[in-house]
Amino acid sequence: MQDGKMLHVLSVTTIASFLAGINARIVVVGLPLIAHFLGADVEQALWFTQAYMLGSTAIQLIVGRLSDIFGRVNLFSLGFGLFSIAALLCGFSWNPFNMIAFRFFQGIGAAFLMSLSLTIIADNAPRERVGTWIGVNQVAFRLGSLLGLTLGGVIIDLMGWRWVFWIYVPLGLVSIFWSKRRLEEVFKPRERPRIDSFGFITFTISISLILLSLTYASYPNSSRLSWILALAGLITLALFILWELRFPSPALDLRIFRIWQFSGGIIAQLLYAIAFGATTILLVVYLEIIRGLSPSDTGLLLIPYELSFLVFGVAGGKLSDRYGYAPVTIIGLALSSASLYLMSGLRMDTPLYIAVIYMLLLGMGTGLFVTPNASSIVISAPPERRGVASSMRTISFNLGFAISLNLAILVMTQFIPYSIASKLITEDYSGIVDDIARDLQNLSVALSQTFKVQSIIMAVAMIFSISRSMRD
Repeated sequence: MQDGKMLHVLSVTTIASFLAGINARIVVVGLPLIAHFLGADVEQALWFTQAYMLGSTAIQLIVGRLSDIFGRVNLFSLGFGLFSIAALLCGFSWNPFNMIAFRFFQGIGAAFLMSLSLTIIADNAPRERVGTWIGVNQVAFRLGSLLGLTLGGVIIDLMGWRWVFWIYVPLGLVSIFWSKRRLEEVFKPRERPRIDSFGFITFTISISLILLSLTYASYPNSSRLSWILALAGLITLALFILWELRFPSPALDLRIFRIWQFSGGIIAQLLYAIAFGATTILLVVYLEIIRGLSPSDTGLLLIPYELSFLVFGVAGGKLSDRYGYAPVTIIGLALSSASLYLMSGLRMDTPLYIAVIYMLLLGMGTGLFVTPNASSIVISAPPERRGVASSMRTISFNLGFAISLNLAILVMTQFIPYSIASKLITEDYSGIVDDIARDLQNLSVALSQTFKVQSIIMAVAMIFSISRSMRD
């Protein structure tokens, strides 16, 4: 395919990544304020993000399967529409529960955009340049993240938090028009339509139960309910696997996991997401709660990370096309693990430039890992399974991200009472009778231990990247 036509494809897929990048950061800097305004505790505040991830994860198998049966382009445009409508509703939220519900709906729209953007690129790009083009697509995500950090803080400070959602509505309408103009369907489905409804239902229920179990594990006196939910989720997941092995047209063709280049990449992606997922929120807590910075200042201080990720995300794609994905992903994970360990040393009196240096290092590592690993997962699958392969990559990231948020709370509450952590993080200081300085110090220690746990998990992910290189 000529580069000119490929640029038409990228002009649409990069818009999707750009919007997703804005969404990934524009809410984060204002999370404590939004939680305070809606009267949410810390777990409910995390579900503003987690519901988005759950909605995206729950629908991923449907997206991947439908795209492998019916094609990509119309579903991609549908994603823009769902994403924009949900954003409008989020801006009208009046309590934590409808915000969670609307964010779940927005996650469904995002599932179409994020999964199919990679699939469309893989369908259109020459195999030897897939890493480069996916790297370009990642640039759009990072630019969106940069804008989200600065724009989010400014909008919240000047216009109020509701506008961080309403900004998507005009952008989404323009995106639908542009995708209809520029995208052509090049994928030719090879299967007759058959949808595995039971597989979709059991998968969604199992993931939902497991995430709920992790949520309740953080609440005081809820450990029994947490274990019950976890057991029910695992039983449902086992039922899903048994069904998929028997169903002639499964939602998830488990045979794809026989390809170690695929399954090893998925496991590395999952562990990376568990280690990385909560990092930005933890940094926001550190900067806004412990250091007392405004959302605007916090957004500005997070920009170096996004810039670093942007530069090394592009470099990672090019390097993987030249030297292979394995050495690049291994170096990326090593740098990420080291940076997280260094972040465990952040304290209330640490110079802010030190925190910025650690963020730059994290951006280097994550940039070098994400693009090569994503392209290696997609191209390791047969063309007729790339939709499902891309969906599984997104599922592994979303699931790991959600686990990371809950794991962070679990670790933190080992060092500071849940009630105190909840009031500090959501900026609700009513009822806190203890010394605030002491509580903030305890919160700082809790953050430190959480970063250490994340560093270890990131290091474990290296094992799977190394194992993939041994089988090249």
